[in-house]
Amino acid sequence: MPLSQHVESYRFWDIVQLWSQEQLAHEYVVARAMARGVLRDGLRVQSVDPRWTNPGTFELRGAPLVGFVARDGVLPVFIRAAALAHLRQIVERGGQPDPSLLHEEFVTKQDFGAWLAREHLPVPTFWFAVGRPETVS
Repeated sequence: MPLSQHVESYRFWDIVQLWSQEQLAHEYVVARAMARGVLRDGLRVQSVDPRWTNPGTFELRGAPLVGFVARDGVLPVFIRAAALAHLRQIVERGGQPDPSLLHEEFVTKQDFGAWLAREHLPVPTFWFAVGRPETVS
């Protein structure tokens, strides 16, 4: 099993790069699909990792955060307002994805796997073992 399959979370753009290499697709195509996933399908992307915050506190670190739920039945997303605005520009206006505007956002393996399963998307081998759907759930 490749070491990348043991990683618990990746930054948004790292997933874009790894998945685009695996699919032999342009990074912008993958970034647009993931942006739609965040805004419309409920792919959870986060700007704050609760594992690194003090219990009982929620530090904004000087950056305004926005919380939203993409659709019923999915968990909320807490993301930097600037990152959300950029994702909206990508999806709603066909803007060009910019890695520098998505540098702090990350996705956990569990959230990514849940999104793939909900949307019936193929599991990427860079992060999940092929033929082992129990890793996606």
